[in-house]
Amino acid sequence: MTTQPAPVPDNPVLPDALPPEDRAYVERLERALRCGVPGCSCADPGRFHCPSHDNPEVPTLRITHGPRGVSFQCTRCPFEKVLDALARRGLMPRTHLYSTAGAQEAGLQPLNLLIQQPPDWLWPNRIPLGKLTLIAGYPSSGKTSIALDIAARVSRGAPAPDQPDTLFPFAPVVLALFDGNPKSDVLPTLRLFGADLGRIYLADLLSPIHPIDYYPDDPPNDDDEEEDRDWGAKDWDDDEEEDDGENLFDNDGNEIRVPRRRPVGVRVPPPLPWKPPNAASDFTAPWPSLNKVMKRLANLIEAGSAALLIVDQVEDLASMHRAHVTTVLGMLKALAARSGAGVVALTHNPAPTYPRAVSAMQRRLAQASVVFTTALVEPGERRFLIPLRPAMSDDAPAIPFVLPPSPVVPAKAGIQSPSSHGLAVSWRKPVFPAHINALADPNRDHGARARAARSLLVRALADGPRPAAQVEREAAMLGISRSTLVRARVLCNVKAVRVSTPGVPSGPGAWYWSLPDTHAQQNSTPAAPAELLNG
Repeated sequence: MTTQPAPVPDNPVLPDALPPEDRAYVERLERALRCGVPGCSCADPGRFHCPSHDNPEVPTLRITHGPRGVSFQCTRCPFEKVLDALARRGLMPRTHLYSTAGAQEAGLQPLNLLIQQPPDWLWPNRIPLGKLTLIAGYPSSGKTSIALDIAARVSRGAPAPDQPDTLFPFAPVVLALFDGNPKSDVLPTLRLFGADLGRIYLADLLSPIHPIDYYPDDPPNDDDEEEDRDWGAKDWDDDEEEDDGENLFDNDGNEIRVPRRRPVGVRVPPPLPWKPPNAASDFTAPWPSLNKVMKRLANLIEAGSAALLIVDQVEDLASMHRAHVTTVLGMLKALAARSGAGVVALTHNPAPTYPRAVSAMQRRLAQASVVFTTALVEPGERRFLIPLRPAMSDDAPAIPFVLPPSPVVPAKAGIQSPSSHGLAVSWRKPVFPAHINALADPNRDHGARARAARSLLVRALADGPRPAAQVEREAAMLGISRSTLVRARVLCNVKAVRVSTPGVPSGPGAWYWSLPDTHAQQNSTPAAPAELLNG
């Protein structure tokens, strides 16, 4: 008795005759849907075990190849069920998985439709637009002064502190303050910083109803705020006839008025013989919900065309709404992405000194796109704004700063303090990680100061010879002593050449420093500027 061979499908899948993409896909199907047991009919071409029905041991799935690619047919399961089972196992066919038209109809946006653009910066390499920036600091460490100084610079389009050739965008600013009195705390400081007060707006986040919450053709309505009201804050009046309850009648036909039911748990005070003058409302929740606060901030940014939002501070906003700080930071991050403005949020850092301040902020790094912290570095307890994300490097070094004196408000009413740009936050030249580590612990690494001086000389003299006086002034601003700079000169083999006034060999002149390679490439020493020769 001869055994009849199994019927072969009309168009079986032959791997040798398939395109490379379909051949790789069929090989994946063979590894996943063929058991490899001797004598099983799944060894025949085009026959596989179906992963969708209850008895997968019987190979009931036929796979054929046509003009549209690979197709499936099961004797027990519909086509949609087979595709669903293949999708759960990561075996969706390429014709169904990579359908660009179907993905776009579903709301997916392919990257090939996007136009590449450079990153948008409010402060180049410091504060980006459309992202959340977190500035942490110990109380009275200067984080609020830094935020107000940035706001003042944005309001008037002033240069960046560490990049004099780069200007801040000339745009409005929105301030969301939750602590203190803006008239006595913030306004004098902004005046001293020289801010354009007409372009800085104060966000009202405590009023239950605000005109910015509604469209122009949709005026405020009490029914819209019903969901945020507390039952205890509503005044109940038994004399109202619109909802007095049911009307019943007795046996004689007289009407019996049943009073309205009050909510359970609501305490109704007894009526007073007189009405209190200015009765206070319920302070359980007089402000809008956290979700409405974020919507209001988004509307304020859009209505004012603001490029910067400052939130001072996150813990106050979280405590007012009984929310976690991480929840508030996540909503602020989404607000920055949706509005496109730079959002700067201030938060608390329990450690005031470096490097403890850096260690204390490690748990906040994943909650914002950019994270800074203020820290005091000994000796001298100098203040630094240290970037933590992205990490401090030569591209984003720490920036020393000096706080201005406390603003003095005149006691006489109606007198305003004059605007003074000289009383703003004084920013010093950025310092690099090796230098700030040496300042924090001078005994830990004795060569850190020398490496910082060598790095300064390499950067300062990379473009050619420069006057020695300029290099020495830059070293002094970075805290590098003259003796350390002299040792770094020897290590870098810096060449010193004295340039005199042309035609007067023994007359006044200036010393020029250059690196060995740069000095060898220069055929002639550049002429010294007249102001340096005269000085």
